Amino acid sequence: MEVKLWNDKREREMYENFAELFAIIKATEKLEKAYIRDIISPAEYEPECQKLIAHFKTLASTLKDTVPSIERFHDTYKMDCPAALNRLITSGVPACDNFEGKTKMKEWIARLSKMGAADELTEQQARQLHFDLESSYNSFMAALPTAGA
Repeated sequence: MEVKLWNDKREREMYENFAELFAIIKATEKLEKAYIRDIISPAEYEPECQKLIAHFKTLASTLKDTVPSIERFHDTYKMDCPAALNRLITSGVPACDNFEGKTKMKEWIARLSKMGAADELTEQQARQLHFDLESSYNSFMAALPTAGA
């Protein structure tokens, strides 16, 4: 005897999307635990996490009318995935995410730490530092999750 879980194509699509959302949340939880326990390296973790976050964002926007609250979905299906919720909903970026500009700031810190107390930046260096700080700040802010997204 066959048991149908859906009555029409639309219902079938909804359940398939629910299964996909469930799988993304569970996979993210496993990935977070593996990273925290040093089972995988940051080089392995970051691209996989970015992929899961991208899939989650796409699916969450598709399901926004059907699943208005991911937290409620999580609780309804007794998922117990707090690390995944944090990564997917609260943070929205991998734990080791390198935003554009981080390298420039490290270079400036290294350069400035080599200078003596009486050393000064040239006007050109000061302008470049200002530009790099502004660019880094803007890219950092762009990497943060937006409210309500």
